[in-house]
Amino acid sequence: MRIATGGILHETNTFATGTTPLEAFIGPTSRDGDIDREWLQDSRGVGTPTGGFITASDEEGFELVPLLRRYPQPSAMVEQEAYDVLSEMLLERLEKALPVDGVLMDLHGAMVCEQMEDPAGDQLARVRRMVGPTVPIMAVLDLHANITPLMVENADALVGYDTYPHVDTYERGLEAGRLIVSAIEGKIRPVSALEQLPMLIPPPRQCTLRPPMSEIFDYVHEVEERPGIVCVTLSGGFPFADIHDAGASVVVTADGDADLAASTAREIATLLWERRDEFALHLSDVDEAITEAIASGEGPVVLADGSDNPGGGAPCDGTVMLEALIRHDAPRSTVAIIVDPEAVEAAIAAGVGAQVTLDVGAKTDDLHGKTLKLTGHVRLISDGRYTNEGPMSTGARGNMGCTVVFVVGDVEIVLTERRIQPFDTAVLRSVGIEPTRRLLIGLKSAVHFRSCYQDLAVKIHEIDTPGVHHPDVIRYEYKKVRRPMWPLDKDVNYPADS
Repeated sequence: MRIATGGILHETNTFATGTTPLEAFIGPTSRDGDIDREWLQDSRGVGTPTGGFITASDEEGFELVPLLRRYPQPSAMVEQEAYDVLSEMLLERLEKALPVDGVLMDLHGAMVCEQMEDPAGDQLARVRRMVGPTVPIMAVLDLHANITPLMVENADALVGYDTYPHVDTYERGLEAGRLIVSAIEGKIRPVSALEQLPMLIPPPRQCTLRPPMSEIFDYVHEVEERPGIVCVTLSGGFPFADIHDAGASVVVTADGDADLAASTAREIATLLWERRDEFALHLSDVDEAITEAIASGEGPVVLADGSDNPGGGAPCDGTVMLEALIRHDAPRSTVAIIVDPEAVEAAIAAGVGAQVTLDVGAKTDDLHGKTLKLTGHVRLISDGRYTNEGPMSTGARGNMGCTVVFVVGDVEIVLTERRIQPFDTAVLRSVGIEPTRRLLIGLKSAVHFRSCYQDLAVKIHEIDTPGVHHPDVIRYEYKKVRRPMWPLDKDVNYPADS
């Protein structure tokens, strides 16, 4: 049994500045196929969907055939040429691999191109045309996927993450790998139904560690135990993609029973809709949060700067939180991270131990604060490499590029060349910062940081700062999303025929 695997992934923030070019996906390796074989080999034992696919192949005895997988950091609109080149590469490799018994796709579900709102659906449709109507295709999706009818029509099953922070990506890959074998062997006949809701849910409120999402997913898992139900995918959606199909959705896959799939999807979607008022935001004023932490003296206290979250397409060079920490002369404080290659280069030129004045941050746009002229000393210079030690993407390797710890007063600033979301404690420990010994830790992350910091922190503040990933969706000017849409509009009915 031979099953092909691959995917082109991106989480596209259409409100972010600029575009995402081909180089963001392929880097200096260009069209060298070896990188894709290395990706498969390096994924063994790693907490990712592909890691789960590999375990399934070991268990079930099928050959996993690598095609192409590229997943740059979330960012602005993807250039159409970039997607066109990558999709042709994917299909060329699939054609060479034929015949295959199935296709396992690792997708995100919130990618947007200049001339295409649904590249994930397009990938599935093009793969379907190539392999034919009888070869099973299954895809793993992010919990923030904006799921479309095109995706559902061309996949036998869509297996979405059940957690945010995404700590179950390996398990979902393993689940999809087992399901596709059952479909190939004729043990199940998967049919799926999609229910889209008119809801844009702020990312912090999609967190599955607390109600209402934790309780709704408890119900989802109960439903998955019902006779005839193969799997259920509940997606909170990615509200920073201004497309027609943005928003929360439910996909239910049943064993040969389309009516059961449809009625169950409507049931779960109705439950989500009935609890919509519980998704209201509660953000902290950054100055009040810092003052409270200093007064208590107990840490670590996490300041979550979700508005500048690179995991949602923000530039990660915002300075509002940093400026507040310096202004309050906050003791034992850390900011991770500020992406600023120019400041990194200047700090490296000065050398470890040197005192230097740097222009820090806010060089991408004027939406995330102002550039700060800061005088401090260079504590450490690093290659920026680390390995995730927490429960999210466990064992996956990260690379911040050349990295500097620049200290102003008692505030440590982790300056980097590359954008990464600093959700794992390994980011700080890799540059000699022990998070348990800090009073205040400012993180450019909306929710994923909770995978490591939920139990470590004495308190967490989701702070109100400006940026293209600000969780209050009412602040954005939507032009393409379907209307009416909660909470953008007052009179929104669901189900539409009610």
